[in-house]
Amino acid sequence: MKLSIIIINWNTKDLVKKTIESIKNIKYTYEIILVDNNSKKPIDDLLKINPYIKLIKNDSNLYFAKANNQAFSIAQGEYILLLGSDTKILKDAIDKMIDFLDRKKEYGIVAPQILNSDKMIQPSCRNFPTLINVIKSFFDFSKKSRFWGEYKLSYWDHNNSQEVKQPQATCILIRKSIIDKFGLFDTRFPLYFNDVDFFKRMDVNGVKTYFLKDAQIIHHYGQSTKKLGLKRRYFLIKGYISYIFKWGIA
Repeated sequence: MKLSIIIINWNTKDLVKKTIESIKNIKYTYEIILVDNNSKKPIDDLLKINPYIKLIKNDSNLYFAKANNQAFSIAQGEYILLLGSDTKILKDAIDKMIDFLDRKKEYGIVAPQILNSDKMIQPSCRNFPTLINVIKSFFDFSKKSRFWGEYKLSYWDHNNSQEVKQPQATCILIRKSIIDKFGLFDTRFPLYFNDVDFFKRMDVNGVKTYFLKDAQIIHHYGQSTKKLGLKRRYFLIKGYISYIFKWGIA
């Protein structure tokens, strides 16, 4: 099998339905592994949308890292696509990402250009956080300075393809062989910073990531995590502190 698509759902049934409906006309063999983290609404009827869905139903909310690892453990594809439950695939974005990795063996991961609901470009790539570049980002008033905008890449309009360090895990295509070798998500980062840690590990181990602007998706930002309320802030702070303890602040 060429591709395994992993989608994690937590109380976003209407959105995840649209996400699955946007997955169509892929020219490669694929499967969809849908993990439900104990949502309030039953989602079994979503299996009717696409014949290639495998459903994992959890008795509690395992959050992002554990649920993705859980799905990966049964994935059969040569490539793994992590896809947010609040996204919409545009045109042949998946095919373009697969074709890119098929051609460019030197890259292990590819990420698409992400658009907001209004189809304006959503900044989706950053450098790794350090104490200095995070502090500098607070003074990046012009949004065009490479010095002040080093962390958030605010000077880059995300309108050209290039090698990057850390794209959002909202939609990333990864060679399964890389995950087999280095692992997927560290569960010390249940919700936030698991993707930052993942890309840091990939970078340390020489795995290169590419941003492909010709592949596009729509991302309705934060539709699942905003339901957490104050817990969202807790997980964000916890994730950042855990990242500092693991990788340092330099």
